[in-house]
Amino acid sequence: MKFVSERIDHVKIANGYCVICGNFGKLKKDHVPPQCASKPSPMLQKTISEYFSNTRVPPIKAKSGTTFRTICHNCNSNILGSMDAEIGRVTTEFIEKLNDYFSGKFFYKNYISLKFDADKFLRAMIGHLLAATSVKDCMKPIVDSPFYTPLRNFVLGRNPDIGATHNIYYWFYPFRKQITAQSVTFYNNGHHSICSCLHFFPISFLVTLKEQGTFPIHATEMTQYDQSLHFNMTTANIDYASFPFVGLKNNQFMMVISGHTCVSYPK
Repeated sequence: MKFVSERIDHVKIANGYCVICGNFGKLKKDHVPPQCASKPSPMLQKTISEYFSNTRVPPIKAKSGTTFRTICHNCNSNILGSMDAEIGRVTTEFIEKLNDYFSGKFFYKNYISLKFDADKFLRAMIGHLLAATSVKDCMKPIVDSPFYTPLRNFVLGRNPDIGATHNIYYWFYPFRKQITAQSVTFYNNGHHSICSCLHFFPISFLVTLKEQGTFPIHATEMTQYDQSLHFNMTTANIDYASFPFVGLKNNQFMMVISGHTCVSYPK
């Protein structure tokens, strides 16, 4: 049995390269999801492989929610901080409508819909997803990549069309455990896709390369030009709410870099 989760190796740093803008300097803790969307509380943390393993691995303790010291003050406070309120507003309104839905209120075709500012919501969510990584990524300058460079530039306001390179999907996530994962490779019937995901109650958020992704059938695609979110409330695909971390069938398999994943769950 391990003495403590591998997660302990990916959280301690003071100075490094910001994983969003690439500048070197003092790094700040970023709450993922932001505090306005999920009230910080004591959590236990493991990597995704440890969480689903049959081997007992003691978790590390997080005093105030899930945080990642991987971005600079400007990206944390000025860029993401200026847009986080939209994530908080959407989350609050969605939870209110969930209460109505489970109290028996009628929703047409079992969809919960709400208005939102797509640009702010997307840039903030993608920014937090980028921040949710290992501090080891901050120990050397960032490099260009087809997956991450357009995402970084979109968050920074330098890329006006994220839909040219990526597809983004969302769906209802009914669990209290929070999952973040970067660079997950999922193989299904001859097709492999790379994705990054962020799951927290009540939203799942998945980013894939354009027209190369695999996603749950009940997911809805999101674009930066949308005016409303539409959550499919079917329970038929509840087993896929934590996609891509679901039961594998036939020739399906998945590859992850353990240190780039985190599962946080209440004590």
